[in-house]
Amino acid sequence: MSNFTGARALATYLKLASAGPGEAKQIIEHKIPRELTTYDSDGKVVRVRELLVSEAIESTTLIQTEMYNTVMEGAEPVKCMRQALPVISAKSNTLRVPLGEAGTYAGEVAEGAEIPVDVQDYTYRDFVIRKYGVRPLITKEMVEDGLYDVVALEVQKAGARIENKINQAALSAILQNSGNSADCGGSGASPVAKLAEAIAANQTDGYNSNCIILHPGMVGAVMSAFTSVATSIGDAITRGGMLGTLLGCPIYTTGVTDESATYTWGWGVDNYIGGLVINRENAGAIAMRRDITVQRYEDPIRDLVGMGVTARFGCNYFFADAIARVMY
Repeated sequence: MSNFTGARALATYLKLASAGPGEAKQIIEHKIPRELTTYDSDGKVVRVRELLVSEAIESTTLIQTEMYNTVMEGAEPVKCMRQALPVISAKSNTLRVPLGEAGTYAGEVAEGAEIPVDVQDYTYRDFVIRKYGVRPLITKEMVEDGLYDVVALEVQKAGARIENKINQAALSAILQNSGNSADCGGSGASPVAKLAEAIAANQTDGYNSNCIILHPGMVGAVMSAFTSVATSIGDAITRGGMLGTLLGCPIYTTGVTDESATYTWGWGVDNYIGGLVINRENAGAIAMRRDITVQRYEDPIRDLVGMGVTARFGCNYFFADAIARVMY
C-alpha cells in the first residue's frame, strides 16, 4: 500500500498545480507512484498519472482530497477522548440524553405471575452543540514562494488543533464532574496503586472501570514504576515506550489544558489531577453534529490562504460515580 497520502501528497499536488509544463511532467513521472489510483469525474477508478496527463490538476479533486487527508493526519496522533468516550450522533443544536438510575436490582417474580414493568426515576443531560474552527496560517507569500511543504505542515496543525479542542471539552466535562478520587499524597507516590484504588472506588458505586485517561506526566510516573523492575512488562515499556493496557484497562493520553472550574489537569504539583479512571459507557459522551470538515473551495491555490477547518460538537458527563480522579 502506498504511503503517498496526506502532507506528502498535498505538497506534491500543490507544486504540480503551480508548475510549468516541463516541471509538471517531471513531477508526474518521478514524484507520483505508478500504482496510485483515484476516481475520475465519472466515478471510474483510474491511475493518477494517467489522469494528470489528460487533465489539469485544477479540474480534479486530488488537492481537495489530500487537504482533508492532511487535516486528519494531523488529528490522528492526538486523538484521545473520542477513543475513551462514546461518540453519539446529534441531529440538531441540542441533544437531551435520558439517564436511568444506576445500581438497581431485579425484583422477585412468583411462578406464572406477570413480570412488573420496570420503574425508574429518570434524569437527563443536555448537550449543547457549538461550532469550533481554525484557519491554518497560510500566507500569500508562502503560496507565491512555493513553500508547499510548509503549507502541508500548517494544514496538519489545523487538524491537531480541532482534535485537541474535542479532547479539552470532553476531558473538562468529566473532570469537573468526577465523583470519586484517590490521592498520591502530594508527592506522586505509588501512582499504579492509586489507579487501582480509583478502580475500586468506581466499582464500589456500581460502575466497572474499563478505561484510564492519563496526563503525560503521570504516564512517565507509571512507566518509571515498571521500568525499574526486571519484568516482562517493564522490558516491554522500556523497549516500546508505550503502556498499552494497565490493570485491565486501555490507556489514553492527553496533555491538553483543562477548562474545569475546580480541578487542574496536570502532574508534579499537589492536588493536580494526573489521571481519570472511568466506566466509559456511563462517564459521559461526545455529541457530534459534524465531524472535522475542510470547507469547500474552488481554486486549489488562491483559496489556500482563506481555507478553514471546523467541527460542531458538544460534551457532557453522565454519572459522577463512574469517574474517579487520581491526584498527584
